[in-house]
Amino acid sequence: MHRLKVSLQNKDQVIERMHDNLLILGDGWSMPADLQSVLSWNISYDVGALGRGIKSYPGPVQHWLNVDGESAIHWAENLPNGDGTIKHTIGAVRGFDVDWNMTQPNYHYDEITGEDQERIHGSSALFAVLVGFELGYDKIILAGCPLDCEGHYYFRQSKDTLGPIWLGMDFMAWLDLAQLPISACVRSLSGYTAKIMGQATKEWINGK
Repeated sequence: MHRLKVSLQNKDQVIERMHDNLLILGDGWSMPADLQSVLSWNISYDVGALGRGIKSYPGPVQHWLNVDGESAIHWAENLPNGDGTIKHTIGAVRGFDVDWNMTQPNYHYDEITGEDQERIHGSSALFAVLVGFELGYDKIILAGCPLDCEGHYYFRQSKDTLGPIWLGMDFMAWLDLAQLPISACVRSLSGYTAKIMGQATKEWINGK
């Protein structure tokens, strides 16, 4: 079994859970409908937003997570709806509060491509799930994290806004994640993550 995990390196703030559940809010095309579903359940949770998803949540956001910290410094320093939000990334990056180290298989990426640059396989949502494990959340809900190529919710869909293009290694990482015993606490509302991790429902959240 491949080992996927994150480990805390440094933090500038105390990280506290306000609720037992974590909503990971992505920015895939399915996010608006997924979010409306969760809001209709009338349940309690902390929010971990990815990318622009933070702009669309109608309330406080406890965590903002971005695996590409170096390219998101301006966002981290000028985060919308970010009052009190703890900002997480991989490695020490200006503007972020928490520095994580992420361990995962390489899946022969460098041998196949000839590239020696380290690549994070999976997605930002997978990173967020691993952080959620470390922070001790009981259940983790994925919304707007379909892992498909239909584009982002904030663009009108066209051939110019489709993507991203996921590699086989990304799906391998999610499949490995699904094999971890702790992953029984993770489900998704849409897309391939729902097929891999299982469909999130109100009944599942309430233990029925």
